[in-house]
Amino acid sequence: MIKTDICIIGAGPVGLFAVFEAGLLKMRCHLIDALPQVGGRLAEIYPHKPIYDIPGYPVIKAQELVEKLIEQIDSFHPGFTLGERVESLRCEEYGSSVVTTNEGTAITCKVVA
Repeated sequence: MIKTDICIIGAGPVGLFAVFEAGLLKMRCHLIDALPQVGGRLAEIYPHKPIYDIPGYPVIKAQELVEKLIEQIDSFHPGFTLGERVESLRCEEYGSSVVTTNEGTAITCKVVA
């Protein structure tokens, strides 16, 4: 069983940035995504699409944004479970939760995001 502070469902740009914010607060994160790679649908469907609404970047391609987010969170050492779907969420005593995937991977956490 994987133990972490925060289990983030979705490894797209928002999930990756959530790891950064949590990491600043010294929280450990583990991300789950049904896709086989990090980046979410943005990287899966539109990797070469220009994005114009990211602060600090007049224009950036989707895949480049994902790569920069991965670089930004690298020092926080997040865990990843890719190519698996969340199948159940069970609340435990004392406020913890267990997230289980379709492949049987179980993650115990304090927060599910």
